[in-house]
Amino acid sequence: MDTASSSTISGHARNPVWAVLLSITATGLGHIYCGRLLKGLILFFASFVFAPIIVVAAQNAASAFMLALVIGSLILLLGVFIYALIDAGLLARKVSKGYRLKEYNRWYIYMIFIVVALSYPTNLASSIRDHVLQAFKIPTQSMAPAILRGDRILLNKSIYKIRAPQRGDVVVFVYPDDRRLFYIKRIVALPGDTIEIDNNQILINDQPLSYSVITPRPELNLKLDKAVQALEENNGGHSYPILNDSTHMENMPKTIVPHGACFVLGDNRSHSKDSRQFGPIPLADVKGRVDYIYWPALSWSRFGRFE
Repeated sequence: MDTASSSTISGHARNPVWAVLLSITATGLGHIYCGRLLKGLILFFASFVFAPIIVVAAQNAASAFMLALVIGSLILLLGVFIYALIDAGLLARKVSKGYRLKEYNRWYIYMIFIVVALSYPTNLASSIRDHVLQAFKIPTQSMAPAILRGDRILLNKSIYKIRAPQRGDVVVFVYPDDRRLFYIKRIVALPGDTIEIDNNQILINDQPLSYSVITPRPELNLKLDKAVQALEENNGGHSYPILNDSTHMENMPKTIVPHGACFVLGDNRSHSKDSRQFGPIPLADVKGRVDYIYWPALSWSRFGRFE
């Protein structure tokens, strides 16, 4: 009789390895496996609170705060996950002998938690990508010298819910001739503006933009032809660097930017396909503003907020 009783108890022992594995598949499930239902549920639901907080705050917050919120939330989420792993393993050791099965210690209960938990990372990533931030890798030099081929950037997808686009903003938009593609360019003219190009000189509302010669940052390692100048273009209170090829004279008749649209140009003016070829783009096709370079192609001094 004693032998049978001992065998029954041993069969219900909590295995630390199983506790950790269950916590990996669903945060808090290892605690439920060990009989700590309330703590397990708290940890389980704590791992779900970050996505809605990020999405709601992003629609009302400045971009710098939004990025800090996203990073902070992900760090907290990782902290909850690691704590659940360690604590579940230690708890399983404490209750490994003499554990009495609870009504929720059933395989199908565990499966419900696992199915819900496995869908969460996908939903979180989708919510962040659709409403907050989206990562892109830049394949061309059309935005040099500000953004280079190989740069990895973060697009702020909530900024235009709290303010209108401005001249000088670098944006990602749906390419009008192939909606499977995304292009990155700079807004130079807004709805209702007139834009004209006369021998590479841009005029907005009949006023020529001003330029000054600059020296590209040496860490960019730009190999420019003698005819190419690095200039700072001033447009509506915003200044940004461009590359101008004096041997390539560009002219465009005066054009009125339609309402609900904007006119975009690449900063590398003679090596960019932009509104000069495909016309103004609808603001509805603008996906967001480039706010961060999170993986620069060259020097790490370019890491961080994109101005």
